[in-house]
Amino acid sequence: MTNTPPQYLQAILPSTIDTYNAWISSQGAVPAVDVLAADNSTRLLWVGPKYASKVVLFFHGGGYVMPLSKGHLDWMAHIRKEASNTGIELSVCILEYGSYSEKNRKKKMNAKLSDLIPANPYPRQMSQGISALKHLLNSGYTPSEIIFGGDSAGGHLSLSLMAHLHRHRPFDPLKESAIDLQGAIRGCFLVSPLASLNFNTVSYSRWFSADVLSRKNVEKWGNYLVENSPWQDDISSGNAWGMSMGVPESWWKGFAAIERIILTGGSEEVFRDHIQQLGDLLKRTSEGDVTIHMANETHDGPLMDFAAGRPPSETTKAITDFIISCFGE
Repeated sequence: MTNTPPQYLQAILPSTIDTYNAWISSQGAVPAVDVLAADNSTRLLWVGPKYASKVVLFFHGGGYVMPLSKGHLDWMAHIRKEASNTGIELSVCILEYGSYSEKNRKKKMNAKLSDLIPANPYPRQMSQGISALKHLLNSGYTPSEIIFGGDSAGGHLSLSLMAHLHRHRPFDPLKESAIDLQGAIRGCFLVSPLASLNFNTVSYSRWFSADVLSRKNVEKWGNYLVENSPWQDDISSGNAWGMSMGVPESWWKGFAAIERIILTGGSEEVFRDHIQQLGDLLKRTSEGDVTIHMANETHDGPLMDFAAGRPPSETTKAITDFIISCFGE
């Protein structure tokens, strides 16, 4: 990940839609895809029926560089199964990052398009996340029937969506309007989220050889995300849309858009210090319930569980229990 250019990784790995279609087929199911009207290109990929009693909007990790993995799909299927065991009918919809064009894809004779970064820097994914949430609300889901969240870069996107719900960010050319929730979103889970590009922490120097991530990796992919984008202008003006911890804490004061938040991380990951700091910040500024779960693991423990085929870790159980608890009340 550190030394391979993004375009090479994206050429080697199956695309998000190819991974999704293959996985759905292996489950004996039929793909269910929504193309969002906001830009006629953003896609939501469904695991389970489109209209269940509850829904999880999932933003997958991979630094905005790597596409969706089978491990992510296995993880979401596990959550659905555990929820079903408690009598909760739950579906998952997964956001496909980047732009999609069937015409261009055919023109390239099945060549993979660069739908992630650096082709689509900030705030493209954020605008897609907003459109995805609006789509669920317009489809009939109420805020209390929705939980959103993600791992790593997906956690960063979840924080960006949280920030937008707190203070609307105007968009161009989509010109996304503010979301009128008519009530708070039921919950949000943040798994090893990127919360800062400040590398002067103990965890960055202590765990550089233990974690799957390194400073070089995070810095390089972080630059791909923010270069040639309005990211620095947003941060300099004191707005937390692009990075939750890059602005004064007062910006988050009175955050009330989500009822319950769980933030998880590993004690041996380079994000450790930022995750702990973020959790403390949210506890001080949020009007909802905030839980911090730190485990003896490295980055993105739940994805590692399903990518390696190992039993669910305590972090995976904590997130699953959080979703069931939110929807079970």
